[in-house]
Amino acid sequence: MKKLTQKIIMMKKFFKLVFISILVITVVSCNDDEFLEQQSPDQLNSDTYWRNAEDAQAGLTAAYSELEARSNFWDGWQEGRSVVEYYRSDFSLPGPDASNYAHWMSIFNYNYTNGHVFLDVLWSTNYKGLNFSNQVITKVGEMTEDQITNEEKRQIIGEATFLRGYYHFKLQTLYEQIITRTELISEETLDKPLASRAESWGVILADFEQAAEMLSLVGETEPGRATKGAAYAYLGKAYMYKAGDPSSADGNDFANAVNAFQKIVNGEAGSYDLEPDYLSLFNGENENNQESVFELQFKTGDATSWNATRLHAFIGDWAIGGWGGIETTMALVDQMKQEGMVASNGLYDNRLYGSLYFRDPFYNDTSTNQMQGSTWDELMLSQYGSTYDDHVYYRKWLPNYVSNNSYIGLNVVLMRYADVLLMYAEALNETGNTSMAINLMNQVRDVHGLMPPVTVTSQGDVKNQIMHERTMELTLESVRFFDLRRWGKLDEAMQAAGRANFNSSTHAYLPVPLSEIIANSAID
Repeated sequence: MKKLTQKIIMMKKFFKLVFISILVITVVSCNDDEFLEQQSPDQLNSDTYWRNAEDAQAGLTAAYSELEARSNFWDGWQEGRSVVEYYRSDFSLPGPDASNYAHWMSIFNYNYTNGHVFLDVLWSTNYKGLNFSNQVITKVGEMTEDQITNEEKRQIIGEATFLRGYYHFKLQTLYEQIITRTELISEETLDKPLASRAESWGVILADFEQAAEMLSLVGETEPGRATKGAAYAYLGKAYMYKAGDPSSADGNDFANAVNAFQKIVNGEAGSYDLEPDYLSLFNGENENNQESVFELQFKTGDATSWNATRLHAFIGDWAIGGWGGIETTMALVDQMKQEGMVASNGLYDNRLYGSLYFRDPFYNDTSTNQMQGSTWDELMLSQYGSTYDDHVYYRKWLPNYVSNNSYIGLNVVLMRYADVLLMYAEALNETGNTSMAINLMNQVRDVHGLMPPVTVTSQGDVKNQIMHERTMELTLESVRFFDLRRWGKLDEAMQAAGRANFNSSTHAYLPVPLSEIIANSAID
């Protein structure tokens, strides 16, 4: 025990020394008589870098680079985020390849520890994003009119403020407690205690509110950049999540969410609309469309850049040329079929076919070859020698052909207008405007599902219907686990799914990573 304690102390000192060596800008040498300050005149440092708008934009690009842990391709974006956010859903199952990775299965089985590599990477990449965002906010804020116009400064600081809110929001949704970082890191602030959840929500809400005031409308800036609509969407989402957080909720959360979403729906925060072709939202054929509120940009490599993804390989089964990383349950199919074949085209709710692959006449129709250019039976018989009646796969985030597609540029939408409408409907229902909530639900059902209007009218029944609609609309879009948590339904859902190890008191949030506890003397 004594050796372990000494080791921890030494590691803490090491981390501090590494940080201080990076922090120190001026090179100092000394002899017995004097200290000499030396600095190369042709080298940039954190004081001299921020010279003009081009430098400011480059700094902002660095702040965007950490979104969704994308800078750490494998343990962050490709597998870490996917396993942590997808596997913990009650509807997800490990694919055939998952048994090769104990660190994947420990997430699914809820027997991970605070030393898990994915917990560490997701924590560290989001804090890198926070650090970059704070540098932009501070350093661009200090630039003069000779260096950058007021309009450029306002937009850049607005985007960085949105990103700071986003990184804090991601951390807050994943971890039980976080460290809020709203200032440049210094030796004095390097070790900082965990904030209460209420304190963290305050920081998140303030940043999204400020960003919403500063940012441009959609269409006035490049695709992928934060906009006024994105800021209001995440402001409303933060209030929805706060309303479902017993540690921090108050009676105004749903009303505040209504106010934020209303600005998007009435056009004050930009022009958005539902995209009629639901499948095109996820297959790379219709990127940055009218429904996209905030979208993670990818592109295949070329002579100037490389920013590709292989998320499709993780999601796709062996039978269609993927890696077989994940499957889903027949319970999800059953829920998505529960209203029957009442869509206007004679099928089930059409969002079922845009979300899942499963054995069905729709996927065995040789005239359409909807199953990756083939049919379900042909592909499954070829791969497994069976029609695989009881297996179900996700279809979202897959190109039309997974096979022979390596690194590709398929964007991932992080916030859609349909999500805004359903959250707005939920907040309205919670604040007594059930009739308007029904109208919003029906818009989404009609355009994306080709489904008839709902018949429910009571506040309680409408709430249950909204829960169903969010399953229909947003499966595999990193909301299911968090929705269940804010609705207080995690234990019930996990028990129904046979996830025996799950206990919401332990597993509703991830623990603070061991690496942070070791490095930060302000955390016990």
